[in-house]
Amino acid sequence: MALAEIENTIAGVWVLQKNENLDEYLKEIGVNFVLRKLAAAANSTMTISVEDGQVRINTKGPKDSDHKFHLDTEVESNDPQDNPMKALVTWKDGKLITEAKPVEGSNGKATRVEREVVDGELIMTIYVNNVVCRRIFKKK
Repeated sequence: MALAEIENTIAGVWVLQKNENLDEYLKEIGVNFVLRKLAAAANSTMTISVEDGQVRINTKGPKDSDHKFHLDTEVESNDPQDNPMKALVTWKDGKLITEAKPVEGSNGKATRVEREVVDGELIMTIYVNNVVCRRIFKKK
């Protein structure tokens, strides 16, 4: 059921239109000044699909990533700074939600990412401590 909802709502190719508070988010997770400026100026494309009973999020941009996972199953992951994390992805109320926590000894920070479609745009909201970043994408 959840996978069908994902295919019918959030799946597709999404192109970044704008960022809100990206610099503060990147600063919060320890990204240096030069890399923050490069990230802010870069284009990004996110492809969300359902393959073999798993959700796949493939991101092309300043830092490419390709993640496949089963919903409601904890997986090992890395944050944008390559800190080891444990992540759990769920589908709830039309939102694809990732809760990531640093593993013991990691310098990562607990992060929550919510992806949802609002008025034809994919809104990706990232929460780290008291910092909230929004990335707005349009369907290609």
